[in-house]
Amino acid sequence: DTTNCYSSTIFHCRFDGQELSYIRHGDELSLDEPRGVYEPSLTIFDSRYYLTLRNDKKAYVTASDDALHWQPIKPWTFDNGLEIGSYNTQQHWATHSEGLFLVYTRRDANNDHIPRSRAPLFMAIVDPDRLLVQKKTERILITERGVMMGNFGVANINNEETWVTVGENMHPPENLNLGADGSVFAARIHWSGPDN
Repeated sequence: DTTNCYSSTIFHCRFDGQELSYIRHGDELSLDEPRGVYEPSLTIFDSRYYLTLRNDKKAYVTASDDALHWQPIKPWTFDNGLEIGSYNTQQHWATHSEGLFLVYTRRDANNDHIPRSRAPLFMAIVDPDRLLVQKKTERILITERGVMMGNFGVANINNEETWVTVGENMHPPENLNLGADGSVFAARIHWSGPDN
């Protein structure tokens, strides 16, 4: 059904210490596929803005110089031309002066037994000019134990450390016998130098 598709945009607002005020918003990004594009994740790297977007069938990416006017969205692909295979879940940025990184889940990783291929969590370097994931840099950040881990967060703890946190999804009840126990994981990324 493409009649109820979500769109995504970025709001520019002002906060005076008391009140948040709307100034303007950027391009309304849309896609004429089931549920459109939603749950965006925004970052800035080398004075340029990057946005990754969820869709039911595949993940999308775009970039902007001002966070208002965006390049046309395109599916996430590896630098070998193949789609990364992330679908129907979020992707998030890990951003540091050392580079731009994407944290994501994907299919075709011996994980077809997990709904929506929502585990393990991967991390890889992004080519910021071509908006491609560098396949040879892909690493498993948090391994799978039979259940979904798609709703995760990325947080810069300080200028030398970033955390990726996620919990094991233990519903429906059948998940209780797959090897997971509802654990919450924190992958701590220690950068080789401070973020500037």
